Amino acid sequence: MGQRAIIILMKTSRLILIAAVLFLIAWLLVSQRDEFIVKPLRDLDSVREIAPGEWVDLVTAGHNIAPGTVLIPRKNAGVEFRSGVRPESRGFLSPEVCSECHAENYRGFLTTAHAITSQEPDDKSILGSFAEERSLLATRNPDLWFKMLADTTGFYQQLTVQKDRIHYTEKRSIDLVMGSGNHGQAYLSWEGDHLYQMHVSYLTESDQWVNSPGMYVDGTADFARPVPTRCLDCHATWFSEDSRTINRFDRSNYLLGVTCVRCHGPGHEHVAYHREHPGEEVGRQIVNPSGLSRDRLNEICAQCHSAGEPRAPSFTYRPGEPLSEYLELDLGADAPANEDPHSANQLARLMKSKCYIASETMTCITCHDPHQDQRGDTSGFSRTCQQCHQPETCREQKTSGSAINDRCVECHMPSRRDEQVSIEMKSGTLMALIRDHLIGKWPATSDRVRAKIAADAQSQARSARDTQQPQRDSR
Repeated sequence: MGQRAIIILMKTSRLILIAAVLFLIAWLLVSQRDEFIVKPLRDLDSVREIAPGEWVDLVTAGHNIAPGTVLIPRKNAGVEFRSGVRPESRGFLSPEVCSECHAENYRGFLTTAHAITSQEPDDKSILGSFAEERSLLATRNPDLWFKMLADTTGFYQQLTVQKDRIHYTEKRSIDLVMGSGNHGQAYLSWEGDHLYQMHVSYLTESDQWVNSPGMYVDGTADFARPVPTRCLDCHATWFSEDSRTINRFDRSNYLLGVTCVRCHGPGHEHVAYHREHPGEEVGRQIVNPSGLSRDRLNEICAQCHSAGEPRAPSFTYRPGEPLSEYLELDLGADAPANEDPHSANQLARLMKSKCYIASETMTCITCHDPHQDQRGDTSGFSRTCQQCHQPETCREQKTSGSAINDRCVECHMPSRRDEQVSIEMKSGTLMALIRDHLIGKWPATSDRVRAKIAADAQSQARSARDTQQPQRDSR
């Protein structure tokens, strides 16, 4: 073959190669474009737009939620609800007003779980990570997933459903944060003036995004669960509601956090009196819980820490009044609902304890100071136990010595899995750890605490030997 023919062949081959590469690039672009066509979620024929009452009917009827089901709230038309009742007119004042005279208690309160059990969303109040590698919640349905997004406009949960090479998506705004984060957080979203729980929650123990607890099925999406006032009654100080509906509120008229007035009662008359009489040292026109009977004091906590069905509108209970007029409670020791350590059963669990039964004065504030952050302070709680129980009488002293002195709560009030509210995940079922308020003897828990004390002692001994060895070698 001549040199000219070889040159022509090489040029032709190069042209063919270039054409093939261009064709491959074009094919990839077309294929990729087809793969990621994005359409609004509401264009998907399997999406169900439902009203609050329809969601309640769906759940109470016991229908199984089929895999791939997507429930979203029906869009609202008309003027948003505005209430003529302001919280101040009912004595529901912000805690900043109380700080005028009670600065120390106010500063302490701000560190508590009650203060942050509902918050506006920001990069501090939302505990879950929006980092790219941690923001995805996959489900056992490979065609349905959630993505947590944050930008300068706000914080969002984005649902994507894939079907026929199309991504149907909807991005819903995180408008309110519920939960202090001690166990986890849930998130609420407005649809007009109606409030809904979002599908994705956060679990503190595993530091991950999860399907919301309870009725949320993995592989489905539910943004249509209405938030009734009873939920807000335990996570906020005040919401102005439209009493004719399940979840319609005045978006401009609420107080977040469980604040001073929820335990001390309406404060407007108290504040007005003491502003006029600044020298008066005795608190007037206000409830001091420590001056109430044991039952009335405990009922202040029981409005949220005991399960019950409402008998009166939310935000109408006043500390010092019989709670039974507002909630239908069953605090009986044998009530089936009180077998679980869920936070809504804590008073009932405490009342089953021998410590409580034997005492005439034990109340919630015997152990808990609502003006201080005591989370995780098991040593402090143990010192409270030792006001009645001497450490030397503990049988564990024989094997664990004085190391057991700070472990009263760990042994006698263990954290247990909350079976009442489970979380369904792709990897299996999760349950939050809740401190059981039934004070008792838990042999299996004592065994674990004893083993941990022994392991800690061995670890400390090894560290001490490792520290001493270089000193001997240097002599």
